[in-house]
Amino acid sequence: MNVVERFAEAFNRRDVDGLLACFTADATYRDLFYGPHAGQTALRGMFERMFHEGRDYRWSMDAIVMDDRRAAAEWTFGYTATAAVPRSEGRRVRFSGMSIFELSGGEGEGGRIRAYREYANTGAALLQLGFAPESIAKVLSRGLPTG
Repeated sequence: MNVVERFAEAFNRRDVDGLLACFTADATYRDLFYGPHAGQTALRGMFERMFHEGRDYRWSMDAIVMDDRRAAAEWTFGYTATAAVPRSEGRRVRFSGMSIFELSGGEGEGGRIRAYREYANTGAALLQLGFAPESIAKVLSRGLPTG
């Protein structure tokens, strides 16, 4: 099993320690909803927050392409929002996207993830969470290129 598959399996089990084992000590993680995080402590906090705010996770890596330095995965992601997100409690969300995993093959790293970033249609997810169109427009406008 490769590191991308181990990552998805640990996520679906809500296994924070298993997730962290997939990353280097100084790894970076850029999440579309939770923003950028760096290092094991920050990643732990982000994953714990995710699992507090959602349940019934299913992250399916539908296609994975990888070499020794990088992996790209097309995926489908779904979960149900918990009471920790009052406006969205009980709503089921499902959307597709893609992730890039930069891998470390250094001695002792065992092909761990040193950088992670993802791309998806966040508007579709926000709509399923019950956000008003005006709020979605505001959130999406933050990601527009400037200049």
